[in-house]
Amino acid sequence: MKRLLLNVLAVHGYSMNIKRVLVLLWQSSPLLLASLCVLTLVTGMIPTANIIIGARLIDMIVTFAQGQSEVQSIPRAFVWLLMIMGGLVVLEQLLSRGRQNVERLYQIRVKNHIQMLIARKAATLDLAFFEDPAFHDQLRVATNEAAYRPTTMIMQLAQMGSSLVSGVSLAIVLLAWQVWIVPVILGASLIMFVIAARFGAAHVNLVLHRTPEARKAQYFQTILTSDTMAKEVRLFNLQEFMFTHLKQLLAHLYYADRQLVYRQTLLAGPIEMLVALVRPLLVAFTAYAALQQRISIGQFSMYTQAIVQLHSQTYAFVNLLSQFHENNLFVGNLFQFLAIQPSVEMRAMDRPQSFKLHTTPHIEFQNVSFHYPGTDKPVLDNLNLTIKPGEAVALVGDNGAGKTTLVKLLAGLYEPTGGRILFNDVDIKTINRQDLRACLSVVFQDFTIYHLSVADNVGLGQVEDVGNLAYIQAVAERSGLDQLVQTFPHQYETILGRWFERSHELSGGQRQLVALTRALMREAPVLILDEPSAALDVHAEQHFFQQLLDRQRALTQSVLFISHRFATVRRADRIVVLEQGQVLEQGTHDELMRLNQRYAEMFTLQAEQYLIQPTTLSSATVASSTEAVAL
Repeated sequence: MKRLLLNVLAVHGYSMNIKRVLVLLWQSSPLLLASLCVLTLVTGMIPTANIIIGARLIDMIVTFAQGQSEVQSIPRAFVWLLMIMGGLVVLEQLLSRGRQNVERLYQIRVKNHIQMLIARKAATLDLAFFEDPAFHDQLRVATNEAAYRPTTMIMQLAQMGSSLVSGVSLAIVLLAWQVWIVPVILGASLIMFVIAARFGAAHVNLVLHRTPEARKAQYFQTILTSDTMAKEVRLFNLQEFMFTHLKQLLAHLYYADRQLVYRQTLLAGPIEMLVALVRPLLVAFTAYAALQQRISIGQFSMYTQAIVQLHSQTYAFVNLLSQFHENNLFVGNLFQFLAIQPSVEMRAMDRPQSFKLHTTPHIEFQNVSFHYPGTDKPVLDNLNLTIKPGEAVALVGDNGAGKTTLVKLLAGLYEPTGGRILFNDVDIKTINRQDLRACLSVVFQDFTIYHLSVADNVGLGQVEDVGNLAYIQAVAERSGLDQLVQTFPHQYETILGRWFERSHELSGGQRQLVALTRALMREAPVLILDEPSAALDVHAEQHFFQQLLDRQRALTQSVLFISHRFATVRRADRIVVLEQGQVLEQGTHDELMRLNQRYAEMFTLQAEQYLIQPTTLSSATVASSTEAVAL
């Protein structure tokens, strides 16, 4: 009973996948799908018509040769049949060309449609998914396999439709003579389908189970071909190390494929050879009937061709059906991926709280705790923190103290596992994500520089103004980026990176300045900066923070920033020291120095690093270092 239930569920799931595929194909282009169906239907009827006409022509030739008909009556019908056959050849050629063109265009439409579905789904998922290896396996299969499988299924459906139409018409011809021939051919084809479907499912399981290895091989391939990794690969002479790992992974993947091919050859080969004998035996039976004069020469030609073509069409049909079955299993992974529902990045209707700020918010962390999915170790532990409107707050602490995690929670990328984060006494868990992030402008430590123009890279900070060059330039002047851009050959139209024409590669500090300028594009009530000046030189840092803090005070904008550079930290209105996910101490620079605890220890340690052993440093270096600490 249990096995029967599982089989029913499997059939139901299979049929649901096919239904989803058909819906997906229809959504891609209804007109192209309908055109493909009509062309397939008409094309599939032509072979049977040719067989019937060919048989009639042979009988007419035999009759005429034996002198059993008047010479005047035969040529006219004979010519008409030849003209019809010629017309069918031309029609078949036109339909075949038309179907190929429609299939090609339809494949592109379906592929584009699926790529958009995958991209749109990925863009709406929680950040936590992208930190889960299993998700990346599923994404890889959806992108690499399922993304092109439906386009292959289009071809298979079209070819199966053509084979089915041809097969039915050919079967009618044979059924009118010997009923038992059709079941024999169908039975032989069914055996082939069972074998092909079994090994098709084995191939799907093989691909799905080895996805982590295939993804790892792709990673090593990326290392050897990436522009961002090229320097270290050459500097540390990593080529052979990476080649070795890639070669081992590819060899292991090939070995698994080879084992499956060997099994298929040994098990399916003998059965396929036995099944292949069905067609010559049926042709021999037809020849025997012709020798016994139970059928004419024309009928012998017609039935022989019908047997050969029906056998070929049914074999092609079941072969396509088995491939369709295999593709359907892969497509199931696509639909599973598209069915993933986010919990943090929910739709607007799932977070009904409308939140429009007219003033800078009062932010409060109340007993906030958090641990990342799949772990029990708390990153934040009952943390309490308040950020007043218009206040500049610096977060400091050792690596792993929870600083960046706190920023991710504030930006709504994760939700606390305990406690609440309030904006003006409103729990941000209830606020629509777009409304929440409209209040924030954030630069993370691992910011992105896009291979787009300088103007686009800055303008994306406020995407509505991405084409407003005057506003972009004004923001760049405030951050100090404009001075750099003026040295570029194409100024704000210069493409960043080395992938495209009119491009320019930036240094680390220049890249960070672009990211900071992007953050300033959005004059949000709250500005969040994670290691904002780690790559900037002393003068660029001084200019940026001078402009930032002056404008922040004028706009009463709250600024929360993380930094290990105390030249930046000491500028804050309040400094918060985190340790093991909790607030250890907080206050102004002077207050914390007088307290003489953790902050004073870290500040003094960093200051000593600049001033230690002055005899080994040039006077210019010491002066620059002293200036950096004193900023």
